[in-house]
Amino acid sequence: MKQICKKLALAIILTGLAACAGQYRNHGYMPLPEDVDALIVGVDTRDSILEVMGVPSTGGVLTDDALYYVRSLMHHRGYVRPNEINRDLLVLSFDKRQVLSNVERFGIEKGQLVRLEHRVTEAPGGDRSVLKQIIGSIGGFNPNSIVGDP
Repeated sequence: MKQICKKLALAIILTGLAACAGQYRNHGYMPLPEDVDALIVGVDTRDSILEVMGVPSTGGVLTDDALYYVRSLMHHRGYVRPNEINRDLLVLSFDKRQVLSNVERFGIEKGQLVRLEHRVTEAPGGDRSVLKQIIGSIGGFNPNSIVGDP
C-alpha cells in the first residue's frame, strides 16, 4: 500500500510539472514565402493576390489600399498571461488602380517594430502616364542638344 501511494504521489507531481511546461501556439495567418517572393510589383492586382494567398487576418482600417498578414507565436504556460515570442507582419500596398505597389515585412524585437524587407519598384517617369511624359517633353526641347555648342 505504501508503494502504491508513493507511485501515485510521483505521478501527480510529474503530471503537475508537465502541465506547467507550456505550449507554443501560432495566431494569425502568413502566406508561404514562395508565394510572397513570386509577387511582382506593378503587375499583380489585389484580386489575383487574394486568390493565390488567401484573405488576410486584417485589412486597411479606413481604406482598401493595403493588406496586412499578421502571425504571432505565443507561449502559453498555465495560468500565467501568454507571452508573445515572435510577430511577423507582411504589408502589401496598392495604388489607386488596385495594382501592387509595395511589399514590406516587419518583425518585433524587444517591443519595437523592425523593418525586415522593403520592396518597391518605381516606374520610369514616376506617376505620369506615357502621354503626359510626351506632352511634358515638348516644351523642353533645346536646339543646342542637336547642333552642339559653337
